[in-house]
Parts: sequence; structure tokens; C-alpha cells
Amino acid sequence: MRSLEETAEYPGRGLAIGRDADGVPFFTYWLTGRSPASQSRELVVHDRELIVRDTSGGPADDLRHYTAATRGDDWVIVGNGTQVSDLTALRPQQPDLQLALRQITYEPDPPIRTPRITATATITGPELTEAVIGSARPYDGAPDLTEHPSLYAARIAPGTALTTTTYSGTTTTITPNGLPRTVAIPGPWTSITETLWTALAPSLRVAIITVPLDQPTFSAAKPHIQHR
Repeated sequence: MRSLEETAEYPGRGLAIGRDADGVPFFTYWLTGRSPASQSRELVVHDRELIVRDTSGGPADDLRHYTAATRGDDWVIVGNGTQVSDLTALRPQQPDLQLALRQITYEPDPPIRTPRITATATITGPELTEAVIGSARPYDGAPDLTEHPSLYAARIAPGTALTTTTYSGTTTTITPNGLPRTVAIPGPWTSITETLWTALAPSLRVAIITVPLDQPTFSAAKPHIQHR
């Protein structure tokens, strides 16, 4: 099984949700960027929300500034765009993320067509159950169409996470990804942020956060966060 830090040169945005080697539930979310606008962002932690915020003083842009994670008493949703807020509002009527994702398309940024990546799980003490990670991505060979690959786990075992990234190529050949996979988490959640940050190209790093989910709020969990 591959490890979390085995990633592409330019992964764009990425997320992982799982349990560390000690069984602690967590999610990790990271940002990379090529342009000054993409690099002028920070992660802001609130009790029930994680916000991607502009630091340049420029205008708001829904493709770069959004709510990246929300949580309730026993659930969490993580993703790379405005779909996180949409899915949070929809959750009382449609809690099944695999079905809800079918109403979403990739980002309106041709010719790249960046996938919208999202993950969710139910939190029960140290357990993560009903975990889903998936995306809305351009269909290979017919990019005007959207496909919705997803991965479901009734229960995530210790030392395991579900993960995906928006891209899988390089800065000169950007390849849409959004394909979910399972990875090994060999150590504690406290090591994930630094390990993955080190694995990312220094010129592309923007921000990364790892949030344990064994506390009632994001801020109470004292997440580990890095910014450029």
C-alpha cells in the first residue's frame, strides 16, 4: 500500500481522511499553487469550519477562496471548493455523498477542468465509519462530460486513509486526477503535516493542515498547520 506523501510533482489541492497508526481519526487538507494569486492564501480554523482565505487584499474568487471543511457533532465534510458548503446544506436531505456528488461538475476553469474533490465520514469516538471520498472530474477522452469516481469504506482501520488530489501531473503538464485511493498511515497524526509538507515542492507550497477528529470542534483539536 502506498504512503500519503507519494504524490505528483504538482498535486494542486489534496485531501485525506482516515485514522493514524494509533487509531486517532483525522483529516488532512493541503494547497499548492503556481500563480501569485494561488499562493496568496491561508487556512483559517473556526470551531465548525475551515476557511481558505485570500491574503493579497484582492477580490474574492470562489475557485480559490471557500469553506474547505465543515463538521457536526458526529460528521465531517472536506473538499476543495464551494461544494463543501453546498453538500453541508444538503446533508439533512441527502446524507449519502456518493449520490450527492452526482449533482456536481468539475470547476469552470477550462482548459484545465479541475476536479472537485470531497470526502466525508461519520465520527463515533475513535472510529470513522460510512467514509466516502470522491470527485467530479472530466471524463477521460470526452472532457466535456463529468464522471464521479468514489471510494466507500464502512469502517476505516487504524493506519489507513482515503485520499485524492486534483492533479497528477507536473507544472507544465497538468493532468486532472480526482481518482480516490487507499494509503498507509504508518505513524501518528502529529507527523503527517510535516511529512507531507516536506514531500511537496517548496516553490509550490501554500498551506497544509491536519485536524484530529477526536475532539468536538476543529479549534479544540489543536490542529497542526503550515503556511508558506
